[in-house]
Amino acid sequence: MIILLYENGNLLDKIMRCLIVDDDPLICDLLEHFCSKIDEIKGVTTTVSGFESINLIHNSSFDLIFLDYNLPDITGRDILDLNPSSAVIMITSNKDFAIDSYNYPKIVDYLVKPIDFPRFYKGFLRAKEFLSASQKTPEKDARLFIKEGGKLVKIKLKEVAYFKSEANYISIVFKNKKILTLMALKDLEPKLPDFFQRVHRSYIINLNMIDVIHTGAVEINKDHVPVSQRYSQELLRKIQLLN
Repeated sequence: MIILLYENGNLLDKIMRCLIVDDDPLICDLLEHFCSKIDEIKGVTTTVSGFESINLIHNSSFDLIFLDYNLPDITGRDILDLNPSSAVIMITSNKDFAIDSYNYPKIVDYLVKPIDFPRFYKGFLRAKEFLSASQKTPEKDARLFIKEGGKLVKIKLKEVAYFKSEANYISIVFKNKKILTLMALKDLEPKLPDFFQRVHRSYIINLNMIDVIHTGAVEINKDHVPVSQRYSQELLRKIQLLN
């Protein structure tokens, strides 16, 4: 069992929960279809009612809201004035909306109808960058609680070199020690901060702990960790972002 927490008590994972608010059901369906193409988006709620969206925002937790600016029952501006904590991508037919959007820091992008997937994905990346930046400080203080017998033992994630899958267990490897806990690597991966990266079906590494990058492997604390071709490009991309 692993419990993942941050010093401020908030959980940061790579799974993004989205709300789509548009009075046009076809737009809702299109955006939901686009969301289904992105691995990080796992939970999508849609509504054609501005009033219903207010209740959803107040009673649920969303990372990203796709919000129609011109709703018949309440305007997108009215919903924005309620100051939702989510990142917001506005959906509008008004190409001049960009000027008004500067009044709302949580608006990360605006999509002008008709919407295609490349433009949608660009907006998603902006939202992802915004959310990552806003949570960067707590991410550094992330800690794991490992169940050991009848107690929970705290582990600081920044001190973990890598995780290794060993049958039904995960080996948590530090510089000078190793801990074995009962859990699947696939269940842990979505809960880890961005400075961890899957590099092999059996390994997730701390990018800040890499000493040397070889062809098909990385060296961490003199341990050679294999890197499969499937994950190599994403590994190099993340390392460039950290520099």
